[in-house]
Amino acid sequence: MLLRLDGSGPRYGQITRALCGLIQSGVLAPGTRVPPTRELARDLSCSRNIVLLAYEQLSLEGYLTSRGGAGTFVSPELPIGAPSDARGRKPAAERSVPVILSRQGRRIADIATRAMPASQAVSSVAMNFVYGLCEPDTRMVASIRTAFAATLRQAPFRYPKPAGDEVLRQQLASRLRTNRGIACSAEQVLVTSGTQQALEICARLLVGEGDRVVVEDPTYDSANSVFLAAGAHITRVPVDRHGLVVSALPDDGPPVRLVYVTPSHQFPTGAVMSASRRYALLRWAKHRGAHILEDDYDSEFRYTGRPIEALAALEPESPVIYCGTFAKSLFPSLRLGYLSLPPGLVSAAVGCKWLSDRGSPVILQRIVGQLMATGAYDRHIRRMLRRYRMRRDALVTALQRHFGSAVDVDGADAGLHVVVWLRDLPAERLSALVEACRARGVGIYPLEGGLAVYSEPRAATRPPRRAGLLLGYGLLDVDHIERGVSLLASAYREVGKSRGFPRI
Repeated sequence: MLLRLDGSGPRYGQITRALCGLIQSGVLAPGTRVPPTRELARDLSCSRNIVLLAYEQLSLEGYLTSRGGAGTFVSPELPIGAPSDARGRKPAAERSVPVILSRQGRRIADIATRAMPASQAVSSVAMNFVYGLCEPDTRMVASIRTAFAATLRQAPFRYPKPAGDEVLRQQLASRLRTNRGIACSAEQVLVTSGTQQALEICARLLVGEGDRVVVEDPTYDSANSVFLAAGAHITRVPVDRHGLVVSALPDDGPPVRLVYVTPSHQFPTGAVMSASRRYALLRWAKHRGAHILEDDYDSEFRYTGRPIEALAALEPESPVIYCGTFAKSLFPSLRLGYLSLPPGLVSAAVGCKWLSDRGSPVILQRIVGQLMATGAYDRHIRRMLRRYRMRRDALVTALQRHFGSAVDVDGADAGLHVVVWLRDLPAERLSALVEACRARGVGIYPLEGGLAVYSEPRAATRPPRRAGLLLGYGLLDVDHIERGVSLLASAYREVGKSRGFPRI
C-alpha cells in the first residue's frame, strides 16, 4: 500500500493520519481489508510496533475492526463514501456544511454579525482616543500578583458558587452601601462575567419574544443588541442635558418590561439625570409594572462635585436592578461585573447564572475580593482618579486651544471619555475626518449616527444631525493627548478646505 506521510510528528501519528485520510476520502471503503502490520511496516521501513500503535489508535476511534484469523478491516459500519483524491480535499474550516439554526439562533447570529465588528473596531495607531479601554498602573499589577499567589495557596480549584465568592459579594455590598447609597445585603449581589453577561441575565429573566424594552437614545449599542437578541421590541426615548426625557416614556400601548438607563453618566453623552426625573422614572416604572436596569459603568471616576447617588438608592423596594463592573476601575479583560438585585429576582438570577456558565472564575473573584478587603483597591482608585483628571484636563484644554469656539465639549465631569461636537463639520464628513486622522497616526471615533441628542423635551421633531466624536483618554498620557489633538485639528482643517469652514 502506498501511504503518503506528512512528516509531522511521531511516525505512528503520521501513519494514523494517512490511513484515516484514505478511509475518510473513500479510497479505503467500508469492509476493505488493510495490509497486515508486518507488510505495512516493511513497505514503510519502520518497526512493526509503530504500525501496531497506528492500527490500535484507529481501532479505538472506530475506523478499523479486527476479525480473528482474517485480518484487519475498515469498519463496515462507516458510511460509504465515493472515492476521491484525499490530497485535494479542502480543510474542514473551508468546507461549507449547511446548518439550520432555530429562529432565535438566526436572530442572534444576525445581530451579532452586525454588532461585533463595531464593538471591536479599534484603530492600530500611535495616538488612539479609543473609549471604554483602560490599563492599571504598575502598583496595581504588583498587588494583583501578590493577591494571586495568596489565592493559589488557598487551593481554590473546585467549581465556584454561581452567585459568586462570598468575600467579594460582602465587599461589594459594603461598597454599594457606602459609596452608592444602596442598602442591599451580600445575598442580593450576583457576580457576573462582565456587564454583558449581567445584561444577558436580565434579558433572559424579564424579556420575552415581542416584549417592549425602553432604551435611551442614543444608548450603549451592546446592551441594545442583547435586548434585540432576546426578541424585544425596542422603544427609543430621547436624552437631553438632564438625562432621559421621562415625559416621553410611553403611557399606553403594550406593557414595558424593562427600561435600560445610565443615569449617573449617560452613555455616550455624559448627561446626569436630574433628581426630579429620577423620581419621576421610579413612579412611572411602578405605575407601568416595569423594571429599571441601571448601568453604573464608571461611577468610580467623578471629577466634579460629590458622587451621584444611584437610582437604586432613592427608594426602598424600588424595581431597580443595579449593574456595576470592574472593566473601568481595573481593566476590561478581567471580565467581572455584578448585579444588585431586588430580593424577588435573586433566586432566578442565580439559577440563570448557573445555567450560563456555573459561575465566574473563582480565582479572579478572590483576587478582587482581597484587593478590596486590604484597601489596595481604594488606593488604586484614588491614584487613577488623579491620573484621569489630569488627562481629562489636558484633553479639554487642548481642544479649547486648537479649536476654540468651533467645538462644544460635553460629558467631561466623569468617566474616561468626552463628547466633542464639531459645529462647522457636516455629519456626512465625519468619515473623511476619521481617515485623515488615521493617516496622521491618530484614532478618533464618531458618535454613532452623529445624532444631535441634546434636543429640548418639547421639540416636536428630531433636530438635524451633528458631527460628534467620542474621545477616550484611558490609554493616552498627557503628551500624547496634546499631540493627538494638534493632529486632529490639522486633519479638520484639511477636510474643511473644500467646505469653506471658518479658520481655527
